[in-house]
Amino acid sequence: MHSDMTSHHQDTKAPGIEQRRFERHAFEVELSAQWDHQFFTGFTENISAGGLFIATHDIQPLGTRFRIAFTVPEIGRTFEPMCEVRWHRPVGAGGTGGMGVNFIDLSAEEQDTLDEVLRHAETLFYDD
Repeated sequence: MHSDMTSHHQDTKAPGIEQRRFERHAFEVELSAQWDHQFFTGFTENISAGGLFIATHDIQPLGTRFRIAFTVPEIGRTFEPMCEVRWHRPVGAGGTGGMGVNFIDLSAEEQDTLDEVLRHAETLFYDD
């Protein structure tokens, strides 16, 4: 399991998470997820090798696990990892509201594919 997602604003963080392990990259694609017997369709805001940010008003509690599905347009590949909520950004807190999630069960091949795509993507920089 990767622990990459922490905040860049005044977000609610999971205990013990102090800094990012992976660079974030702009990544705005449609995403689907299911939690608490609800099906959700929304958008990502950014991605790293270990997780992504889901823009949503339906923020789930820290530690919540659910499966997501998203397609990387550059390679036409869909990923369907289990993920875990690691941090929150409330609506109106200096950006789009939503939650940062970590990927839990990417296979080594999926991780290598995602890493290769991200090596060619533009890095986002934030003031911490």
